Amino acid sequence: MYYQSKIISGIYSYIQDHNDEKIEDLFSNAVSIFNALGSWIYGGTSPKVIYPELKLFLMKSNSCSAESFSHLLDYINWSCNNLYIILEKNQWIEEHYYESYTLKQSDDITTGLFFMWRLGCLIMNMTDISNEKNIPILKNLQNVFNDLFDAFGKWIYHQEGIFNITQSFQRFEKLFGGEFDPFYEEILEEARDTRKNIAKFLQNLSGKLS
Repeated sequence: MYYQSKIISGIYSYIQDHNDEKIEDLFSNAVSIFNALGSWIYGGTSPKVIYPELKLFLMKSNSCSAESFSHLLDYINWSCNNLYIILEKNQWIEEHYYESYTLKQSDDITTGLFFMWRLGCLIMNMTDISNEKNIPILKNLQNVFNDLFDAFGKWIYHQEGIFNITQSFQRFEKLFGGEFDPFYEEILEEARDTRKNIAKFLQNLSGKLS
């Protein structure tokens, strides 16, 4: 889901700068894969729901001819190929598999999904920097990001309460008092902005539930 978060964030950034209906449609397909993954990982749906969405997404992405989209297309093909290998290895491919899964529709859920995509993208960016610069990611840093991502996933797809998000967010907030490798500073700056937005979101959500 982290890889898919980065794909979704990349497509979203692209359509902010380009008027391209095909890419806008592709964004919806990328979200559908994310939701299928989330419904499996957190909601107990069969992993066979993923392949039909993956196949459609790849077919549409490879029909996009915009040259300025080619860099993202390379990443999409690489990431989706890795996902396909996992599905094939575990015999989770069924051409026309269908299983209904319920994703509650609300502004709060949509906002929660945006936070998942943002956190997932930041996690992948940290991994990329670690590999490129040959520097380690502190396990604590990685775990705190992962835990908050999972807390949102359990709330969105398994319909758990917000208690896990609140707890994970408290650990997330404490990160910013420490010092990290300067190569991560840009990512951490983005994470600080995300932290402010999540804090407002949780405050508003708590108010609705009280």
